[in-house]
Amino acid sequence: MIMKQAIKSILVGGTMLAATSAAHAELEAELYTGFHSIYEFRGVELGDDGLIDVGIDLNYDLGSGINLNAGVWYGDSEGSNGGDFEEIDYYIGLSKSFGAIDLSVGYTYYDFAGSGSYSDEYFIGLATEFKNGIGVSLNFYDDFNGRSGGRDTTEGEYLELEGTKSWELSPCVNLDVAVGAAWSFSYNSDVNGGGRDGFNHYYISVATPWSISEKFTLTPYLKFVGADSDLASDFRTGRSEDLFYGGVSLSYSF
Repeated sequence: MIMKQAIKSILVGGTMLAATSAAHAELEAELYTGFHSIYEFRGVELGDDGLIDVGIDLNYDLGSGINLNAGVWYGDSEGSNGGDFEEIDYYIGLSKSFGAIDLSVGYTYYDFAGSGSYSDEYFIGLATEFKNGIGVSLNFYDDFNGRSGGRDTTEGEYLELEGTKSWELSPCVNLDVAVGAAWSFSYNSDVNGGGRDGFNHYYISVATPWSISEKFTLTPYLKFVGADSDLASDFRTGRSEDLFYGGVSLSYSF
């Protein structure tokens, strides 16, 4: 599973839908594609033979500090249990600014194409940015309905805290750093079996977005995930392993 405002922002590690405001309501869109050396989602390696993804992200400013966000994401990877693994995610959300605080709520439908498996999730998040440019977000996800292998799957919740900071290296290149920690509430698996409850993992990511032109941005990144010793972070083996990987994304804004 991979939430596609998440994959879009994995370049800086984040998962928050940021509220935007403008003088007049307008639609903004972004097409993006990328390659990632492994398929990692919320601390777990779901595929170790690379992930190719493509998606479209839409934002519409409704005015009064309210922003509508929606999109579709498609990913293709070598599945953790062998064979080709395809996933299509559909998401929609609203964000609202309350002074220095942004509140986001939304819904994601995960379709594991061709397998008959799916999952429903809602999310809620808070975010703010301090005067020194450090951003902080807290996001909660509830997987409330799913089906896999012809049977209902266990429901679970996931909580993530993140801090971000960006520096301008040149007029067209930035350095984006994100650090975060996450907790699982029967969302992921424990190495001893059953649902994982408690600390899940921490991570740090470094990205260097390069504005090739007014509309095109190329973003290489590296990410380290430090798994809790009881987190089954390798989906195939059920073992706990730290993850280190990288990738690159190309986006077109219009």
